[in-house]
Amino acid sequence: MRRSTCHREASPRRPVFTLHAGLDLSRRKVDVCLVSGAGEIIDEWASPPDANGLRGVAARAAMWAPAVRGVIESMNGARFVHDRLEEHGWDVLIADATRLKGLAPLACKTDKIDARVLARCRPEISSACTGGRPEHRRSRP
Repeated sequence: MRRSTCHREASPRRPVFTLHAGLDLSRRKVDVCLVSGAGEIIDEWASPPDANGLRGVAARAAMWAPAVRGVIESMNGARFVHDRLEEHGWDVLIADATRLKGLAPLACKTDKIDARVLARCRPEISSACTGGRPEHRRSRP
């Protein structure tokens, strides 16, 4: 059977993400929403936004799938969360907060809903997400 030219298989350079995570960061917690590739919510919880809490986030997500792509809104502390989760093998994107404002209904805006919106923010459908790579960290102040 011949496959179309747009069909892509997993490779070490381009893994297939079976799990997407939205992370809404606040001073006391990070709300996490895990969404399957089909768009179904798999799990939701809150965790402390410190190194131990993020280790727990990575471990809990690993129970569901080996490859995780996370999206976090750009704000104070987002770089720390980004770097800690990448240390645990995640691919983490940082979403521009100004471009995401219109995606969630304002009447019922909560941290949990923000995490759900971020979990569904994929670079293929939104220019609001950008990634940071380890080689770029050296140039950060």
